[in-house]
Amino acid sequence: MFCDGDVILNDRSKGLPITLPGRGIAHTYCAEDDLAKRRIFGNIHIADLDDDDLLELKEMVLAEVNIRHGVDQEAEII
Repeated sequence: MFCDGDVILNDRSKGLPITLPGRGIAHTYCAEDDLAKRRIFGNIHIADLDDDDLLELKEMVLAEVNIRHGVDQEAEII
């Protein structure tokens, strides 16, 4: 479903086989590549967000990065 290769064979060049609920089995690297192409992170379908929600998510992520790196919370988000 992700590539033409046999997922069960001992060839681990594309990662170990994993089970994707509702989709079947895939190589680890092939599944990760598919998620990146469809712009999915965790349960968030980024491509499906409207512009306002996408900007809000961006601000939340930047704020979290700043908190983790000790940036002054009164300072502008970078």
